[in-house]
Amino acid sequence: MKTNTYRHGELILKEISALPKEVVLQKEVTREIVAHSETGHHHVLEAIKPFKVYTWNGETYLELTDIAKLWHQKTGNDVHTTHEIKPAIYQVVIKQAFDYFTGALARVRD
Repeated sequence: MKTNTYRHGELILKEISALPKEVVLQKEVTREIVAHSETGHHHVLEAIKPFKVYTWNGETYLELTDIAKLWHQKTGNDVHTTHEIKPAIYQVVIKQAFDYFTGALARVRD
């Protein structure tokens, strides 16, 4: 079975087959900022039907029962293309980069 992976700037939505057993339901929403940007150019997931947002062990998971739109809350140049996200369960992943000068991992920023 092919899984879906959506890349949106530093954000990756990675389809998973099932939620971890320990997840905690945080909320059901029709709109959620799934990746915050230090400049206010957030990555927003929006749907007509509510979707579930879970957390566990510092990770965020999304359960979509209908198609949603992932868009970039930014105007002007360098706006990420809006993606149509298929119904599934996703793990929210923020890309990281290794800084060889400091020897530390850091989140990639828009």
